[in-house]
Amino acid sequence: MRLDIAGVCVELDKTPIVDGADLVTQPGEFVALVGPNGSGKSTLLRTVYRALRPRTGSVLIGGDDSGS
Repeated sequence: MRLDIAGVCVELDKTPIVDGADLVTQPGEFVALVGPNGSGKSTLLRTVYRALRPRTGSVLIGGDDSGS
């Protein structure tokens, strides 16, 4: 399934955690999200599965807006 993340910015308690994230994956691709502790990996994933809403940007899963 295709995943499109475009210009996603996420804030928690008015603190920027993710700023301007962009990613496009194609069906069948394996993708790793790597980075140091506290770099926003889990926050970005929570945004993809709609536990968090981005301040700006969009998340499309299979071409459908995930509610961002």
